[in-house]
Amino acid sequence: MLTQMQYQIRSAMPEDIPDLEKLLTAFMQETFQRPWGGTSQKLAQDGFGAEFQMAVAETESQQLIAFAVWQSSYDLHHCLKGGEIMDMFVESAHRGRGLAIQLIMAIASQIQQQGGVYIRGQAVENPSVQRLYQRFAHCFPTVECYVSGRAFRQLTELSGKEIRDVVRNLPKPAWNYEP
Repeated sequence: MLTQMQYQIRSAMPEDIPDLEKLLTAFMQETFQRPWGGTSQKLAQDGFGAEFQMAVAETESQQLIAFAVWQSSYDLHHCLKGGEIMDMFVESAHRGRGLAIQLIMAIASQIQQQGGVYIRGQAVENPSVQRLYQRFAHCFPTVECYVSGRAFRQLTELSGKEIRDVVRNLPKPAWNYEP
């Protein structure tokens, strides 16, 4: 019998830096075929709310296996606060288990707590990430995707729910046009 691995989604903390360095190295190599160009000192200085924030996923044994980096943003066209996902990565052994959407929902909840009403992200040239965003976001041909209005609120309401409930209740892309 297969057992479902449990994951915890939480905000990154400074003590996560050694594990984050490993994840960032894997992300950069897989996505851009380049080494990570940062340092633990710059990560500590600029992260954790100074310039950006990170949500992480960890296993029951507290091993970090995924991250999403985001920052506050502002939509001047509509005068709305929101947030932007800058990068996201899930270790290959843990993909296909709903971690990306759980990270997105956790970030949406944090953005909402700060008065934001939308989330924006890019689905680089990764077909599986593009398909995920297209299930609930409004995506432009540049692969820039927005979740706002009723869709954004639905994401925040789903945060912390069982992944089966999340998948069944993902917002429809049309909900991005509803207040």
